[in-house]
Amino acid sequence: MTQWNQNHVRLRMKVVSANAEHIGHIAEIYEDSFLIHKGYLFPIDRYIPYSAIASIEEDQVKLSLSSQQIEDALWEKRPDYENHLGDPTQLFYDQGHGVKNPFDDSSLRG
Repeated sequence: MTQWNQNHVRLRMKVVSANAEHIGHIAEIYEDSFLIHKGYLFPIDRYIPYSAIASIEEDQVKLSLSSQQIEDALWEKRPDYENHLGDPTQLFYDQGHGVKNPFDDSSLRG
C-alpha cells in the first residue's frame, strides 16, 4: 500500500470519492493534508488527510471514502498538534484526521 504525501499531489487536481462523486479540486497542499474549497457537495472547506487517498491517476485523486463519509468526518480545520496542547477535544480531532501525533511516544515503548 502506498503512503501518499504532499509530493504525490498537485494544485487543481480533481478529487473524487470512493463512490465516484466529484468532491472538488485541490486548492492548497500541506504536509499532513490538502484543502478542497467548498462547493456543490460541501458547504465548507475540507482538509483531507493523505491517509484517505486510495489512488492517484494523472490529474485525479480517488479517495477511499464515500462523499457521505467525508462529510461525516467533519475535517473543517487542519490538524495542528503543536498549537492544541492541553485541548483534549482538539487533540482527539487531530488524531481522527489520520495525522501522526508528534508527541506520541508509544513507538518508544517495548
